[in-house]
Amino acid sequence: MNEFYNNFINLTGSGITIGLVIFTLIAAKSVQLKSIGKLELVPDIFNINEPFLFGLPIVMNPMLAVPFFLTPLVVAASTYLVIKTGIVPPLNGVAAPWTTPAVIFGFLIGGWKIAIWQFCILLISTAIYWPFARKYDKVLLAKEQKEAAANK
Repeated sequence: MNEFYNNFINLTGSGITIGLVIFTLIAAKSVQLKSIGKLELVPDIFNINEPFLFGLPIVMNPMLAVPFFLTPLVVAASTYLVIKTGIVPPLNGVAAPWTTPAVIFGFLIGGWKIAIWQFCILLISTAIYWPFARKYDKVLLAKEQKEAAANK
């Protein structure tokens, strides 16, 4: 059970925040999101997302709470279904270190099918976080523009 959690539900850290990282690197317009996204990329690859949790912040942020809780639920349910239907094999019992990057992690614990499934999880995370992150980015950008205008 712990390996299922580590390999799927906690992939790239609590809340599967890689989708949020991808948004910040590709589409963010606010300085705050761009900056924290660049800082968080490498730690998130190794399943460490505390810079996002407390630096963005996700903690106590109602705009990002929904995808933070929704993404692991969607991933858990869909992972259960792909394993139950035989699309992806059950885990083989190998336990890789929790800091192993996604996809590599999947290959080590169950072969190419789980590696591909973990890549799909990264896409699912991006799809869920994107609209919420875009809205939050607009709020931050408006705040930054207002502060810049006030400082002139």
